[in-house]
Amino acid sequence: MANKPVKPNRGYKGTTADVVMTQHESAKWIVDYFSPTGSILEPCKGSGIFYDLFKEPKDWCEIDQGRDFFEYTDRVDWIITNPPYSIFDLFLEKCLEVADDVVLFVPLTKVFKSVKIDRMISNYGGIKEIVHMGSGGRHGFPFGFPTGCIHYQRGYKGPIKYTQQYD
Repeated sequence: MANKPVKPNRGYKGTTADVVMTQHESAKWIVDYFSPTGSILEPCKGSGIFYDLFKEPKDWCEIDQGRDFFEYTDRVDWIITNPPYSIFDLFLEKCLEVADDVVLFVPLTKVFKSVKIDRMISNYGGIKEIVHMGSGGRHGFPFGFPTGCIHYQRGYKGPIKYTQQYD
């Protein structure tokens, strides 16, 4: 049975509420923890908090700077970003298309939000690790939902490692 494509919000576009900048301390911890190697893409560069921490070779997209991630066609080893939540499904689908390892810094409810997403992840590989980093407010986000990183890996079929990284 063929999978139906995932659907983002009804407008298929991000919203102004999606612009939530990651604090430098959080981004540094994430990059240090995952230690990406090879080519790295920051598809939502914003002010460059993650991008500036990446080693070369690295690339970026930022729709407000004329580089739309949905038009990106190169393959990369890693993506690490804080994605637009309103179009999470569509964004995740694009990430899985272009990268072998994807780390998204999101409200943890995004991990298991639908069977369609679960199937898409399963077809890609799997979730290698979930890092629970406490509430969003702890990281400067305007919400208190449990927040952390989901590490998706192409071809991964092992158990999901769960790490709590907060006081």
